[in-house]
Parts: sequence; C-alpha cells; structure tokens
Amino acid sequence: MTLLELKKSIHEKIEDVTDEHLLEEIASILNKQKHVFVIPEHMKEGIRQGKEDAKAGRIHSMEDFDKRYEKWLK
Repeated sequence: MTLLELKKSIHEKIEDVTDEHLLEEIASILNKQKHVFVIPEHMKEGIRQGKEDAKAGRIHSMEDFDKRYEKWLK
C-alpha cells in the first residue's frame, strides 16, 4: 500500500467514526502530543509492586501457572 493509499484509507475510516473518545485519541496522536497513553493513577502502585517483585525474583513462569491451575484450565 502506498503512502497516498494509506492516507486515503485512514481518512475514509475516520469519516465513519462516531465515537467521540476514539476521535479525541486519534487527534491526540495526530497532534503528536507527548503522552498518547496515560496510566491511571489507581494502576501505578500495582505496576510499581510488579516491577519490585520481578527485580526480587518473585515471579512465576507460564508453565508454573499452568501446572498450578491445570484443573481450572480444563
């Protein structure tokens, strides 16, 4: 797909969008604002704790998870 075709395709899709929030997100991206995705405050503490756990080796592999919850996954 050429650049011109891509632009035309995006333009056509935007014409059909009725979701105001989605249009605001698109405008944000197109305006090259610094933060396209903002992490909600209520999630930041969990992310911080997850990073600490990973650094301290308090992690489990997907295999560990599968073994532990095998009966629930069936």
